[in-house]
Amino acid sequence: MTTTDASPKLQQLVQDILQRDDSTRILGTAGLTVVFLVWAYYHFIATPDLSFLPRAGKAPGLFGLGINDVKRDFAKNGTKIINEGYRKNKNGMFLVQTLNVERVVLSPKYIEEINSKVPEGTLDMVEDHLIGPLNDEANHTLSRLIPHKVELRAYDTMVGIITKNASRMFGGTTISRNEEWLKSAADYSMDVVSVAVKLRPYPAFLRPIIYPFLEGSKILDHHLHVAKKTFSHIFAERLALKDSDEKPIDMLQWLADSARGSDRNPDVLAHNMLFMALASVHTSSATIIHVLFDLCSNPEFMEQLRQDVEQAVNESGWSLASIAKMKKIDSFMKESQRMNQAVLMTFNRKVARPLKFEDGTTLPVGTYITMPSHAVATDPDIYSNPETFDGFRFYDKRMSAKVEANRHQFATTGPESLAFGQGKTACPGRFFAASNIKVVLANLLLNYDISFPPGQTERPKNLHKGGLVRPDPRQTLIFTPRK
Repeated sequence: MTTTDASPKLQQLVQDILQRDDSTRILGTAGLTVVFLVWAYYHFIATPDLSFLPRAGKAPGLFGLGINDVKRDFAKNGTKIINEGYRKNKNGMFLVQTLNVERVVLSPKYIEEINSKVPEGTLDMVEDHLIGPLNDEANHTLSRLIPHKVELRAYDTMVGIITKNASRMFGGTTISRNEEWLKSAADYSMDVVSVAVKLRPYPAFLRPIIYPFLEGSKILDHHLHVAKKTFSHIFAERLALKDSDEKPIDMLQWLADSARGSDRNPDVLAHNMLFMALASVHTSSATIIHVLFDLCSNPEFMEQLRQDVEQAVNESGWSLASIAKMKKIDSFMKESQRMNQAVLMTFNRKVARPLKFEDGTTLPVGTYITMPSHAVATDPDIYSNPETFDGFRFYDKRMSAKVEANRHQFATTGPESLAFGQGKTACPGRFFAASNIKVVLANLLLNYDISFPPGQTERPKNLHKGGLVRPDPRQTLIFTPRK
């Protein structure tokens, strides 16, 4: 129930209606009655009954009247709530109210059952020909952005670099050097979140009505205009190449070739590019920022990682082969991700038909399910000394036996590694994200010494709000070109 979050606004609306003349009062009262009936339907009928499950955190209370307090508590103590719920229900499931919906948090033991009951997904593998352009773009950006020793905000810097690299993959240098598009691609994610936060207090059925009146809607409309201006004419050309043997090999052509029906509209495809930016920019940027913070707070790893890059590139150039050979870099990235996951919960899904598990538990239609990826990643029964950063934790695992050689990689998933989800529903873009992050990090290591400002040795604390975790955007780093 989200109506109570907006109760001050609704109370003011009721008072305004009661102060009007009789006809206005009658119409207003009728309107409020309709709103109440719709709310009652969503709260009492459309919402699945999950009262049989144990709960972590506070309960909303009778009719959900305490929902506002529960959400504030989750915003402040989300990590603690999820971790405690996981410890008490490690082999089962529990209920938790998040900032938006009530979710059932499942033990990883249910993964195989769920995977056997969902349709096949699609894995987005990275093509070898993309690595060279990604390296070229990273070099181009870094040489212009950091030509000499400089202190920069890590967040702004990495968002800029990742946005350009992702855009190079989308459609070549025409896109990656388009400043207007780059700004929209970098800003879109945060602007969407800003609008979502403003809409969150209102019931779902009111949000489409309220949205056009928000100031943020104009900003999102501007981003859409930029996307259409940048991509619509390109997509019109690419759609005409569908049966050609000489097509560009990039994301734009892939989207054009895979479009069906009404999606074969250049404006619709252009709009999709904003969603591509949403998925590829800020999560990858946050990941590499965490890696840099961990590197600066554990500088003893710096030279070994640099040698890892040099050896791989000397043997195989900039290719998928060299990326695969950077096993120590990969391990460092995965350990950083383990300790600094972007979200507390992954594997977020909505039950479309009754889901019955082998233990007899049945989740009704409409239930939101998730898994406690952060709690699993810091479970001492799974990882030894989970609170201690060990940059080569996963490298050592991979080198321990032949059977482990292809496991424990940054992009691999499993019941013990849920940052990208798991199985058929795992994040399809994780392979590209891993390669992009690795290329940027490798270029930084080869060309720069990186450190915290003088006097700082410890990494900044992460910022937590509800189920989200992000690096401190205020932290600066010093980049010194290597001779």
